[in-house]
Amino acid sequence: MRHGRRVLDADCHQMEPASMWETYIDPRFRAGAPRIAQAGSRKTMTVEGESLTAEEGKYPFASPEFLAALTRGMKRFERVQAAGFDAEARMRDMDEGGVDVQVLYPTVGGQLLGREFKDTELLAACCRAYNDWSAEYCAVAPERLRWAAMLPFQNIDLAIAEAGRAAEAGAVGFYVRPNPIEGRNLYHKDHFPLWAEIEGLNKPVCIHDSGSPRLPSYGERLDTHTSGHIAAHPFEAMVAMMSLIWYGVVERFPRLRVVHVEADAGWLPFWLQRMEQHWDFSGNAEHPELRMRPTEYFKRNFFVACRGDEMTLKSVVELVGDDNLLFNTDYPHPDGTWPWGMDRLEEQSIPDGSKQKILWDNAARAFALEE
Repeated sequence: MRHGRRVLDADCHQMEPASMWETYIDPRFRAGAPRIAQAGSRKTMTVEGESLTAEEGKYPFASPEFLAALTRGMKRFERVQAAGFDAEARMRDMDEGGVDVQVLYPTVGGQLLGREFKDTELLAACCRAYNDWSAEYCAVAPERLRWAAMLPFQNIDLAIAEAGRAAEAGAVGFYVRPNPIEGRNLYHKDHFPLWAEIEGLNKPVCIHDSGSPRLPSYGERLDTHTSGHIAAHPFEAMVAMMSLIWYGVVERFPRLRVVHVEADAGWLPFWLQRMEQHWDFSGNAEHPELRMRPTEYFKRNFFVACRGDEMTLKSVVELVGDDNLLFNTDYPHPDGTWPWGMDRLEEQSIPDGSKQKILWDNAARAFALEE
């Protein structure tokens, strides 16, 4: 509780121990589990003989300058880092910040899903390992620590099986990257059975990019991690939202909830405007699946998480409304807004009722917490 309000941070992260993958993976796949090994000029997490992130060429992860910035940024998390990022240390930070609930996404796991696997059975085993470990981690305080499950999206049959298993284990949503995989965008018809399964489970699809993937990314047009990261996270979110609307996914699955995190929210009025302009010009001429205006689908099916320090947030609330906005800090990643994000949100010149919705009410609806 913070100043009389409950607070849900819709985008926080696990910091997976390097040994977790080998410990929790099905023994049949242990030899292929992610592990630290030499990749180019540095030791890093690898799987199937290559690093999880792009290390060379465009949008590289491992430039000395970027790694130094990561190290500097992590200094404010020294206490929880010294405790191995365990649940009790995490909740001490939550208590000090007045955060009631965190929704946790993978860190290494997000990078792992940023590449195409030769062996999708190994991919599914990696997802099960993470989900089992995350469920165990969050069991320390299951009402406060909520987790989004990794899905082996590359193999839809395996993803459907894992979605059901993870939901039964307590997952509050499903982590999905926005990037195309094996040439399939999110709206591809091959994904329809998975969307149907998730809709039936009444849990959201949580769309979350991760830096320097080996999958196609808007960031790969750029030469540095910083410039690629600036572009990739919001652009991938925007295209994901547009495509799920325009290609009829949320028309076909009207109860599917989609949560966008770690992409800011300032783009939202412009993007809805852009879609509305095209609806006014051509309607559903090329997209007969559409039965409503784009903004109607947005208001029914989508949520977008904002940072507390966004200078454009007031305009988002005024132009779009406050019913589809959530709050996130990206804890404990060094490029996020912990611990000042809550202060900055409270300082925003938006109505108190809007702050209440952003900090808790909308998230309770998005993640079906009231159930």
